[in-house]
Amino acid sequence: MNTFNKIIFTLLLILSFSTTHLLADPIVFKSVNVLTMESEDIHHDHTIIIENGLIKWAGPDSLAEIPEHATIFEKPGLYVMPGLAEMHAHIPSGNQGRDVMENTLALYLSQGITTIRGMLGHPVHLELREQAAAGQLFSPRIFTSGPSFNGNTATDPQITQQMVRDQAAMGYDLLKLHPGITLENFNAMAEQARETGIEFSGHISHGVGLLRSLEAGQGTIDHLDRYMEFLSGDAADRDDPPIIYFGYDLVPFADESLIDEAARITREANVWNVPTNTLLDNIFNPSLSVFEMQEWPGMEYIPNATLENWVNFVNNIRANENYDTTQARRFLDIRNQLTFALHKEGAGLLLGADAPQIFNPPGFSAHRELKLLVDAGLTPFEALKTGTVNVGIYLDEEDKTGKVAPGFRADLIFLSVNPIETIPFQNYIEGVVVNGEFSNRADLDEILERIKSAVE
Repeated sequence: MNTFNKIIFTLLLILSFSTTHLLADPIVFKSVNVLTMESEDIHHDHTIIIENGLIKWAGPDSLAEIPEHATIFEKPGLYVMPGLAEMHAHIPSGNQGRDVMENTLALYLSQGITTIRGMLGHPVHLELREQAAAGQLFSPRIFTSGPSFNGNTATDPQITQQMVRDQAAMGYDLLKLHPGITLENFNAMAEQARETGIEFSGHISHGVGLLRSLEAGQGTIDHLDRYMEFLSGDAADRDDPPIIYFGYDLVPFADESLIDEAARITREANVWNVPTNTLLDNIFNPSLSVFEMQEWPGMEYIPNATLENWVNFVNNIRANENYDTTQARRFLDIRNQLTFALHKEGAGLLLGADAPQIFNPPGFSAHRELKLLVDAGLTPFEALKTGTVNVGIYLDEEDKTGKVAPGFRADLIFLSVNPIETIPFQNYIEGVVVNGEFSNRADLDEILERIKSAVE
């Protein structure tokens, strides 16, 4: 797609979405089957009434009082559930161009992801956040961190604390942690973040460790980072391996009897986890071939150069002398045990796939993450809670986000299948509502086709 056509595509997206957003008339969906997320029960032949971006009423068709001037959609047989959240998302940086950022956001939303938490922020993402909130973009609701705190940026306590103050002043929603932070600088960051009232989340640095991160009140631990070190005792006192390994090298030393203890101390610290199991599964699972992953849904929207980088990365990992299929399988099994133990203990889990990363296209990969949560031992309903109800609790929006109920955000997914019985269900999406605005299957297909035509 040439530059002129890209500009026209972007303008059409903004115009079509913002024009719809300005409509004040209520929207009514009749004769749908509703998974409210209050329980696993499906409520058949229900009506949902939406006004001003919120669910005004939901209940049996026979009791519905349809407002005047409402736009009515009859959707007999379709299933409705709250929109999902991708809680370890990435938005491309501003230097990749406006069209790349907007296409990425559109991919998330096309797959029913109505909220994202951007975990490597850029100043332009603040602008995107406001435009998404105003209905000027085809985009999920955006929460975003600032640029990351790491060994190259958080270089002394004074610089680190000034970074905290600067990012809070700019309006970022949270601080993103990457590896390489010294314990001294982490402590300075945590102290300033606490005084400033801003959350810090993400990785755990080797010099900090799981226990200190829990004690400091880290908001979320992402990728189950440093849990393998906790399970491995003195063996963890080694040179820190590359970022993507997340303790793979410690598998021979991991004491699985400590898994329940790890879950208990996490729950007591009230710290959430975003496991991103699909990321590690894509890299280490010997049963997944690179060829197979290239054929997964959503790969057609990934640029060829990016896909080639992913192929080379996984091939290089698996060709390394340290890669062993038996060790890889045990590594993934321990991660599943940790995931289930955290859930069973009541330590909060949030849905996140780390898209767009290695074979994780935006939106599509969150559905695969749901499947891996089920594989780890969660029921389908419990897995769905990690992307709905749990997100409302984490965001302190328990009465506003993650359910189909009056007063909640009108962020919804319409499906041709029962989501409790069909995970993953990205192939069965018939429509998406974000902030009260409805896009049907034809709308989504048109947007996806435009994105596909822009991929080089």
